[in-house]
Amino acid sequence: MRNYMPKIIEGKVSGTGWPIDGHTLLLSLWDYDNHESWHLYSWPEESERAVMETMYKTETEAGMCLYDSFEEFEEHWKEWEPQGTFCIPLSNVKEEKVIREEEVGNE
Repeated sequence: MRNYMPKIIEGKVSGTGWPIDGHTLLLSLWDYDNHESWHLYSWPEESERAVMETMYKTETEAGMCLYDSFEEFEEHWKEWEPQGTFCIPLSNVKEEKVIREEEVGNE
């Protein structure tokens, strides 16, 4: 069996046009997509509103949002589950701190 842990960083997002621009978020990098983009992993409390607005905006634009308005989305935010993995292009993230390097091993 293969043991795998993705790389996790704190990275500052910029140039996406989304509300998360300027925020430092926890992001992961995975081998299953050939390390092609950062995946949103977690965020600090001070970025909560920007992440919520970004999720609503991007899911709505993709036609995947289950709510008719931002107010309804906000009301359900605490139990909301994303419709997929949220990815950010590598070029839109400045790596600030490595939390964990990628680990690949066999058992």
